Amino acid sequence: MTNGHVVQPYQEGADGAFAAELLEKAVTVACAAELDGLPAPARAQRVRALAATGENREGLALDRSLEVHLSNGKAYPAQVKFYSPPAYVVVGTTTDATGNRKAVHGRDVAILKIDDKELPVVRLARHSTDLHLGQALFVIGFPGVVVSHELLSRATQYEPSITTGRVSGFKQDIGGQRVIQTDAAIIQGNSGGPVFDDRGQVIGAATFTSLQGEQVVQGFNFLIPIETIQDAARQAGVVPKGDSMFTRLWNHGVDLYVRDLHYRAYRNMSAANRIHPGFPDVERVREDCDIKHKEQGYLHREEVQWGVWGFALLGMVAGVWFGGRRAVFAARQGIRRIVREEIERPAGR
Repeated sequence: MTNGHVVQPYQEGADGAFAAELLEKAVTVACAAELDGLPAPARAQRVRALAATGENREGLALDRSLEVHLSNGKAYPAQVKFYSPPAYVVVGTTTDATGNRKAVHGRDVAILKIDDKELPVVRLARHSTDLHLGQALFVIGFPGVVVSHELLSRATQYEPSITTGRVSGFKQDIGGQRVIQTDAAIIQGNSGGPVFDDRGQVIGAATFTSLQGEQVVQGFNFLIPIETIQDAARQAGVVPKGDSMFTRLWNHGVDLYVRDLHYRAYRNMSAANRIHPGFPDVERVREDCDIKHKEQGYLHREEVQWGVWGFALLGMVAGVWFGGRRAVFAARQGIRRIVREEIERPAGR
């Protein structure tokens, strides 16, 4: 799931604003000699005029592709199974109970399909109506200021960033749809990122920020509620399960890791890594588990303690078994002695 405006250029194709922007760039390159020497306003006006001519627009050929990139470096070709544009786009009209016609706006949500199995997934909350003001939220996304930072390696560009905040309001967008206001930091690149509550369930997704002029104003950002996502999934013919073998291994491994059971946590993370290798979080936990496990004293290691408990249990079972056999043997001997004495006892005694 992501925002509609994230895939909007792909959906609109040659008819969209992004295609027009690409055409203007092509005109700028192709007509560099003619444009050279013109002042900036006149150059921009001339480029727009050239790009708007029918001959140039008819010559526009646009190749489209859509990919989903995961943090382990794998990229998947994607299909759009459901699309609703941003809230400022009017997608139709409807008539209310009084007979008045009303514009229907987009909901800024898209459902994409990629082909693979047992991928990492998240649990979706059933509803967001139980949220309250001041409740803690966690936003996961890929803010552009981090992804394109000149001092950061490109090798980590697909590792997400987490920002935290709280529910600060409940509003409606211009189409009358519910949105959740938060003071968690959200910026270009966070779009469509999941927003979690303190139970680890997704209650919505980042959708738009606030501007004052051209300046982004932080602390006044908005989320699509989970109900919008669930409705989009239904229209796409999808029933979100929030479960996979990878996710089960990861969740159990994290639980063991938090409880300082590093040996078993390492085994869970290793099993998850065999299903889908290369996820940075999995590798990070595995490495830390390995280090902490080796730092433990030999007798304090889980596998040694399990071995000791196993031998102790085996010894108890063996003791009970042999003890039981000796008791049965002694009982049999006693019975035989009593029977022998009764047989050998003279009659009348």
